[in-house]
Amino acid sequence: MMVADTNLQAWLDTVPGTQPSVIIPYVQSRENGAVRYQLVATKHGASGTSVINQSGDVRLKANTPTALTRFSLSVGERDQCKIELVLFANGNAAGTYRFACPRAQ
Repeated sequence: MMVADTNLQAWLDTVPGTQPSVIIPYVQSRENGAVRYQLVATKHGASGTSVINQSGDVRLKANTPTALTRFSLSVGERDQCKIELVLFANGNAAGTYRFACPRAQ
């Protein structure tokens, strides 16, 4: 994970018991404000390549986790998968976060 603005934190959560997994990226800031996000999830597997692209704007309340979006993704045992989340504040890149895809338990 690379972070350009330590004022922002980002993480992934999953909805328990969902198949395929429902993934929810969250962001939190120490200050009120707005961020724009771009999310790309890429999975390579035996059945081919799958890419999810999402973007949007969200208002942040200080010290309150804010869900950016939600999406589902089925990741097999041998699949290669990554999620990249880029945050922008005031038109400038504020952080790039890279995550491994959550796998079904």
